[in-house]
Amino acid sequence: MDARKPARFRYAGKKPPATQPALVHLLGEGEIVNQPITGFRLDEVGDWVAVLACGHGQHVRHEPPLTFREWVLTPAGRVEKMGWTLNCVRCDRGEGATERQMGTIEKIFTERLTAERFRPEHFELLCQIHRNPAVMATLGGLRSDETTRQNLAEYIAHWDTHGFGLWLLRDRASGGLAGRAGLKWIEVGGALEIELGYTFLPDYWGRGLATEIATVSLETAFGPLGLENLVCFTLTTNLASKRVMEKVGFVFEREIVHKGEATLLYRMTGEQYILDKVTK
Repeated sequence: MDARKPARFRYAGKKPPATQPALVHLLGEGEIVNQPITGFRLDEVGDWVAVLACGHGQHVRHEPPLTFREWVLTPAGRVEKMGWTLNCVRCDRGEGATERQMGTIEKIFTERLTAERFRPEHFELLCQIHRNPAVMATLGGLRSDETTRQNLAEYIAHWDTHGFGLWLLRDRASGGLAGRAGLKWIEVGGALEIELGYTFLPDYWGRGLATEIATVSLETAFGPLGLENLVCFTLTTNLASKRVMEKVGFVFEREIVHKGEATLLYRMTGEQYILDKVTK
């Protein structure tokens, strides 16, 4: 074994920005390029991939007895590895990050859901959500197709402008429409904030899916996106949503009036998120 070969993981700070330069180790005629981990995502078959600062992704599977990475199975374990570096074989070969690799948050996977950024072809699916009385009861009421078309245009523009936004959610097992969720800028409580939101069709209520997508949304927000804080809010009467917010770590801040309704405003900071995960 070459004594100069770097360890598989090297620590490069608690949470480096995506612009942090790669760590390059010269080995004779070649180079080994280590890149900081900025986040994690699931691939199409449910394996974990580390998202590197260069934009490439690298699998970090737990496959005993071949590889032991039990840490990747828990949010706390993944948070602990944020800022550690991996040898990026694509950078070793001089490859740039492809558009697909740079856009890894445009389509993500959870254990039971597929989340993809909203696109024009999703109009009819979004209409299904906005026409459902049970879903829209806590979201201001039913929306016309014209309003839905405007909403969809806003969702698409948000992605184009900010590099993140709302996802359309599908059931991974059936491919059926499940709801929508994600991150977006919004004016609430007298300030501009980034909201983590989630909405599911009734067939998907009571199955822990809101917690599942909220958990991955937090990993995305405080990992690859490097956001500083998020808010989450719900009507004072929506106890189910309140439980989800508290379960994933949001802290109650205050009661406000939003669009004429008594609303509970919760907040989470990136520092709080990391602290919560590494101390659990």
